[in-house]
Amino acid sequence: MNEIGNNLKRVRLLKSLSLKDAGLLLNMSATAVSKYEKGLIIPDSKKIIEFANAYNVKTIELLKTYDVVKMNFTSFRKKKRLTGQKLELLKELILNEVTKYLEVIDMNNISNNNIKLKKYNCNSFNDAEMAAVEFRNYIKISNKQPISDLINTLENLGIVIIQIKNYDNLFDDFDGLSEIVNGIPIIVLLDGIKDGARQRFTIAHELGHLILNIAKSLDEEKICHRFASALLMPKEAVINEFGTVRSNMRFFELVAFKNEFKVSIAAICYRLKDLNIISEYLYKKLSIIISKKIGKNDPSPIEPEKSYQFKRLVYKLESSDIISLNKACELLGVTVNEYNNENYNY
Repeated sequence: MNEIGNNLKRVRLLKSLSLKDAGLLLNMSATAVSKYEKGLIIPDSKKIIEFANAYNVKTIELLKTYDVVKMNFTSFRKKKRLTGQKLELLKELILNEVTKYLEVIDMNNISNNNIKLKKYNCNSFNDAEMAAVEFRNYIKISNKQPISDLINTLENLGIVIIQIKNYDNLFDDFDGLSEIVNGIPIIVLLDGIKDGARQRFTIAHELGHLILNIAKSLDEEKICHRFASALLMPKEAVINEFGTVRSNMRFFELVAFKNEFKVSIAAICYRLKDLNIISEYLYKKLSIIISKKIGKNDPSPIEPEKSYQFKRLVYKLESSDIISLNKACELLGVTVNEYNNENYNY
């Protein structure tokens, strides 16, 4: 295995450095850098520190090793332009984060036997609607009220939510991923998304991939989109707020619903059209108004949700003397001082 070499390559790529650039920083040839990355030269402790200083990372980032899990990446949503080295780098980061998380779950003796995700057969858009209704019933949330904290709700069901750092906006074209890994349902999305409405819709969409048995004749992405809309904006709640048929709509109504249900105004309008509450003409009219008032970036975005479960599980292991302080720092990617300071900053 060449874990240190892989770490050196990953960090270099995250810094957007070519082999030549890295060589200049390290005062060595590009060929020498490549040999370190391939494991043909094994760096000693002094050289590890040199690499860490040159790349401006903690030495622990170069030393950490994991038995990486296997993933299929079958439900991997991205834009077409995310290809090549960026794509491979993103997949490696996801594999490492999933591996770490599953290791922590295993050390906490959390069994996947306790995870009971109900599956729903889906042969039409209406089935996607009904699946959202039934799932809300399953988690005991009324179809008239919003899901206030989607991440916490899903984590309580045993679904792992992983937020990948978007280093220097390298992965802006990544939308989301969901997969069952070693019996554990996983949802992966980018960390640092400024718009919580977009974040929540991504999570709901990926949940659809996990729990819907979608007929092969259907467009899986469109079905999961319908499921996400119905989950976050249930028909009963939408009709309760807007009525069954509208020939006009005030912008304030949309803003009020957005803030209550934590969804984007564009998603609300699309949902109203899907439910035939507004006509295609009114939908297009509202879209123009939204474009003028908001543009691409909402000036008042919904606050994104955060997952604290992984960090909590690591702190629990360390405080129970199941893992060492150094191991906890390795898992969280922090120094001992940062780890200790966080304990006293509340």
